[in-house]
Amino acid sequence: MKIGLCEKDLRGTLRENLAWMSANGIEGYQIWKGKLDNAAMTPDELLSVSGDLGLEITAVGGGPNMVIPNASAETVDHFRRFLDFSVDLGCRIVTAESKHKPDDLSDEDAWKSTTATVRLICNHAENVGAALAIECSGGCFIRHHEDFLRLAAEVDSPALKINFDPANIVLAARDVIEALNALASYVVHTHAKDITNPDTDDEPARDCPAGEGLVGYPDYLAALRAIGYDGWLTIEMHAGDTGRKEDILKSAANLRQLL
Repeated sequence: MKIGLCEKDLRGTLRENLAWMSANGIEGYQIWKGKLDNAAMTPDELLSVSGDLGLEITAVGGGPNMVIPNASAETVDHFRRFLDFSVDLGCRIVTAESKHKPDDLSDEDAWKSTTATVRLICNHAENVGAALAIECSGGCFIRHHEDFLRLAAEVDSPALKINFDPANIVLAARDVIEALNALASYVVHTHAKDITNPDTDDEPARDCPAGEGLVGYPDYLAALRAIGYDGWLTIEMHAGDTGRKEDILKSAANLRQLL
C-alpha cells in the first residue's frame, strides 16, 4: 500500500502543494478539479509536473448531490465531465459522497432518484473505462455499508465502486472491519482518516492523525491486506482555514510505521 494525500487539505497553490508533498515523502495525491482550474493548468501539464516530482494521481474527488430528483440531469453531466477528467489523468477513479436527502423528499423517492442518477453516471463510467467510487458518510443518504450494498444491487453496474473511509464508518455507528469485509469486492480507493470521538449533540466529531483515534488502524490495515487491497491510503485531514501540515505528517509517519 502507498501513502497519498487529499491535495485539497493543503492551503497553498497547487504547484506549492505538490512540491511540499514530494519533499515530505508523500507518493501520490487526490485532485479536485477546481484546484486545477484555479491553477490554470491542463491535465497534461499536471501530469508532467507530477511526474517530475515523483507523484502519482490517486483519484479525482468531489461532486454534487446525487439524491435530489430535479437536479439529476445537471449532476449526471457534472460526473460525466469528472469521469472524463479522471481518464485524462490516468487514475480512472472519481470519488464522491451521495450528499444529503432533503427533508421534503421521502425515503422511497430518494432511493428512486439516487438509483436512477447513479445508474446514468455508471453507464458513462463503463463507456470510458472508469469507476464511480461512492464514499459512505454519516451525514449523507448513502450513510453506511448496508446502504451502499442496496444501491449496488439496484444499479447493477461494474463501474460502481467504494472509496472506503474508516472514520466515516465509525461516524455511522458501524464496525469498521465488518463494513470493510462486506464491501471488499468494491473497494478501489481509501481515505486514511481517523477521529477522536463520535458526533454528538454536545461535541462534533474531530479528525486526528491516522492511528491516533477510534478507527483502530493496526486491525484495519491488517483487514485491508486480508481482502487483497494494495492501493492508496490517501490521507484526508480537514484543514479549515489554516492547514494542518503537522497532523498530515503525523498521519504519514504513523502509516509508514504500521505498514
